[in-house]
Amino acid sequence: MNDNYRTFFALSKEPFGTDIRVAEILKTPELMDIKNRFDYVTRLGAIGIVTGEVGSGKSTALRYALEKLHPSEYRTLYITASSGSIMEFYRQFVYALDIHLSSNSKVIMVRMIKKEITDLICDKKKKIVLIVDEASVMRLEVFAELHTICQFEKDSKPWLPIILAGQNNLIDKLMYRSS
Repeated sequence: MNDNYRTFFALSKEPFGTDIRVAEILKTPELMDIKNRFDYVTRLGAIGIVTGEVGSGKSTALRYALEKLHPSEYRTLYITASSGSIMEFYRQFVYALDIHLSSNSKVIMVRMIKKEITDLICDKKKKIVLIVDEASVMRLEVFAELHTICQFEKDSKPWLPIILAGQNNLIDKLMYRSS
């Protein structure tokens, strides 16, 4: 920023930066709505979506909601989606969980992910929240398999709430039906 502008407007730092502290985020009705929906999805163990145009504040709103989760109670996992295959998604998930695997087998990855989540919930008494940012770039095949990673004890345990965040075309992708 030009120092003349900073002096004229008496700014102490660059306005509209992405490094805004959570305490400084303006609590708008829209922000609080996303926070309430986030809490609802987390409580239910469901899958929720947050959509908006580039720069609309999706990631900031999610950062705000995540900051309100107590670290002794929650383990948050954050993945930035790619346009890769389901295997790439599982690799990112394994990495987010700090699991070290020597195999690229889908079955082994899914088994290890589910085991780690079960251990965190049952043994360490932690709740899990998975955030998938930029989900609008994910392939349709990845969306088709998301439910498999969420099923614990024949789908009776909603242990993995997922928040998908992305641009508005995310809704279109989720509604797509192949014939």
